[in-house]
Amino acid sequence: MDEEHVKPERRLQGKIDEDDEVVAWARGWVSRDGRLSGVFGARTLDYCVLGRDAFYLFSTGFFSRRPRRRVFRADLDRLIVSVRKSGPPPRLRLSLRGHGPLLVDLRRSARSQPFADALKAATRPPPERPPHMP
Repeated sequence: MDEEHVKPERRLQGKIDEDDEVVAWARGWVSRDGRLSGVFGARTLDYCVLGRDAFYLFSTGFFSRRPRRRVFRADLDRLIVSVRKSGPPPRLRLSLRGHGPLLVDLRRSARSQPFADALKAATRPPPERPPHMP
């Protein structure tokens, strides 16, 4: 792995829970999901981290662009991930009971699709909708 990718991974490993381990990470624009989130939603380019036990979001330093502060953590067994838009890069919807859903537009990079695939495989699938009755 080249130096550019080793440093962020090492920093991220130091910021997640001590008993967890980084499985995959990517960068993405995160916003709240809502009716007009595409127009009015604040979006920040954050680090998205998949650990063995949890999913994490870390805010990015303004000048350094390094991972700074953990802003979200969810246990993988409680997190529901669905794909809002497929194709490079994917848009993911993250749902957690009792919290408003988040949208993550992954940055266009070689990490994005493998990260999305690993996150979907590690979390619960979205509940199936009943068939529409006429």
